[in-house]
Amino acid sequence: MITTYHGTVIVDIPVTTLLAGHEAEIRAAAAQGLSPHDSGSNNNPDITLTVSVPSEAKLGTSRAKSTSSLLAYTSFSLGDDNTRVTANIQLKDLSWQQLLDIYDAEKANPGQHTIKVQVPYAVGTTDPTEATRLASEQVTVTGTFNFFTSPTTPAQVFNFDTKTLAVAQSPTDCFASAPTRTTRWVDEEDGHDLQPPKTGPNFFQPAGIPDYEFSTWELSSDRLTGIYKYKNVFGSLPVNGDDPAIDTDFKIGTDENPPTQKEEIHAESKNSLLTIENVVHLDDLRGGRIADLLQKYEETPNAFDDFGLRNAHLGFTTQITLPTQLKFSDPSAISVTGLPQGFSAKTVAVDGQTATVTVDFDNPDQITTIAALKDAMGALHGDAVITIKKIAFTDSATADTDYQIDHLTQGTISVDVEKQLGVIVMPGQPSPACPPTYGDDDRVKPAEPRSVVGTVFDPPSPACPPTDTPYTAGWRPPMTGPSVGWDEAPLMKHPLKFTTSEAHPDVTRLSFKPGPTPTPTTVTPSVPPTPATQLAKTGALTGEVLILATVTGAIGAAAMRRKRS
Repeated sequence: MITTYHGTVIVDIPVTTLLAGHEAEIRAAAAQGLSPHDSGSNNNPDITLTVSVPSEAKLGTSRAKSTSSLLAYTSFSLGDDNTRVTANIQLKDLSWQQLLDIYDAEKANPGQHTIKVQVPYAVGTTDPTEATRLASEQVTVTGTFNFFTSPTTPAQVFNFDTKTLAVAQSPTDCFASAPTRTTRWVDEEDGHDLQPPKTGPNFFQPAGIPDYEFSTWELSSDRLTGIYKYKNVFGSLPVNGDDPAIDTDFKIGTDENPPTQKEEIHAESKNSLLTIENVVHLDDLRGGRIADLLQKYEETPNAFDDFGLRNAHLGFTTQITLPTQLKFSDPSAISVTGLPQGFSAKTVAVDGQTATVTVDFDNPDQITTIAALKDAMGALHGDAVITIKKIAFTDSATADTDYQIDHLTQGTISVDVEKQLGVIVMPGQPSPACPPTYGDDDRVKPAEPRSVVGTVFDPPSPACPPTDTPYTAGWRPPMTGPSVGWDEAPLMKHPLKFTTSEAHPDVTRLSFKPGPTPTPTTVTPSVPPTPATQLAKTGALTGEVLILATVTGAIGAAAMRRKRS
């Protein structure tokens, strides 16, 4: 709602009343035969009347009308700040005596010989608090009489008394009976409120809302609810998140067998060295949300024309973590093969029990549009193979115990998406804030509108002031663009991040076989020496036992010799 006040400062003064205070000076100049002007060079005003209004007011076209024979013409000059206008009134190009004769004649009936100056103005606001303040503002009228004794004599300047008028008589009365109006800011897609609705005697202005651009507006049938509708700038993009779209082939090999994908791997011994191959199917990185985005781009490429892309990352990261019973005996024994042109391994490192390999696009600065992103993604096909050799068992490893190697591969597509909003925004020009002007017939004429901030919901015909107020210029609705509500057209930014993870991570149990069990040695009890002839008869002792017996016999012989000595 716009409350306004139209006013007109009317200065209607008998000219003889203006000059009465200086009659003595006029008679003295007439007695000397002087004239105030050179003939034909009457350029300086003899009388000035200045009307000043507050900065919020708009001045209309002023008009002057004289019924006095003393005056020649009146011109108007507007002040530099457009808050004051001066009526420059010229006496006729006559001598002081001639002017005095007219003065004496008109003095008998001063009300019939006047100068009437009309200065229209208007002041308007959509804020009740502002209306209260405006009620205390003043319009002032000042004037001067510039008395030129002769054309060569500097003017004596006499100031008239300053008059003041109230700008408005209770402009807030217009708000007193105003119905409550509700303003909403909603998502045009699903209608949810983007910020809490507000109520008041006026509709509120559009708001700048992050990630949204102004789209359109709607006014309820009772004209009491105004709805601003906004479009999500990045609504065509899938929401950030993860999709289980990757399948990798995780293989383990030993000294004896090449890498293979099995649920169980048995190394021959604790000394075996292992080899890991993780095969990443690059086509899987193009699945999930990034596939949805590129499909939308294929269908409606123009919908993405306003998007700019920065800081792109396209690739994957693989992490392989060993249990404490295994170790990377040679951290340099890691290689990556099968990468397409334009992609390379940015990180190949071992940190304790974890090996990390990160692959990314080589020229992210080239990805500035969705089309460039699509081209880069198109190169991701085939298989990339991460090979880690010389993985060994540690001293704490035990035979016939299952150990599990953890591994995770995650694809990442991340990029900063930007959109510069448009800037076509112009305030409305509500008709109630336009001052009237006066034509030669003293009738009110339409005036140029004053730019006062209104809303698209404001009616073309003001309810206040009443309809018998002088005509005003027509209503022009505001022009709104995507960035309405912002002080400056913003650059919207959205961090886009799609990840793809393994749908079914392989679990491989790893162990090693125990070593050979030593054969126990049987010790035969000592027996007395047996004659050789008896040994020959039995022939039942093995060679090993025979050797053992022979040794035993020798010891026994030695013992006997020590005894005899």
